[in-house]
Amino acid sequence: MAGTLGGLVVKPVDTLSEEQLCGVQGIYEGAFSPALRVPFSELVRPGPADQMLVAMDGKVPAGFAALRLLGSVEWSFVRFFAIAGERRSQGIGRQFWQLLHLSLRDAAWPTRVIFEVEDPAEAAGDEAERLIRERRLSFWTACGARLLPVFEYVLPDYTGSGVTEPMLLMAATPAAAPAVTSDRLGALVKAIYTDRYSMAPDDPLVTLALASIAT
Repeated sequence: MAGTLGGLVVKPVDTLSEEQLCGVQGIYEGAFSPALRVPFSELVRPGPADQMLVAMDGKVPAGFAALRLLGSVEWSFVRFFAIAGERRSQGIGRQFWQLLHLSLRDAAWPTRVIFEVEDPAEAAGDEAERLIRERRLSFWTACGARLLPVFEYVLPDYTGSGVTEPMLLMAATPAAAPAVTSDRLGALVKAIYTDRYSMAPDDPLVTLALASIAT
């Protein structure tokens, strides 16, 4: 464990009881639509390139983060991050985010973190959804993450549901980390598609995203 903050403790998922694991699954299924979910058993299976960390408030799961190691570029990719619905808007998300970085450091994982967020502009016809997405962006910005200049990044159909969607990429890095230049960003975007989604480097989605990076 990396310590506590605001009463939260971060624990690896394989240290949880069956009851606590069911609580994490409930958070997962409540936060993500079926079209975006992979089998829960896949997320909780630890391995050299995957881990799930759970924010515990006492004996009760309050949130979780599932991560994939982008070994080719030494970054950590957040596959899923969620706070229990009844615990949102209480500062827990930001507390967990801070502890998550400490946990990555303690596990000798990269503390440079990248993740996808839904683009508010893609919900222009749904005002309620657009506002939700804008609030998420504001949350991540308040956590110290920043948008990356990749203008044609598309989430692939990784669940086989037929769903692809334009997304935004955000990153959070330690203050002393080197700047993400366009060359580094290109390697990072390619690593997401190849290391996270097991796609070929010359896949049209990869090519499109790389060509859209601002120089």
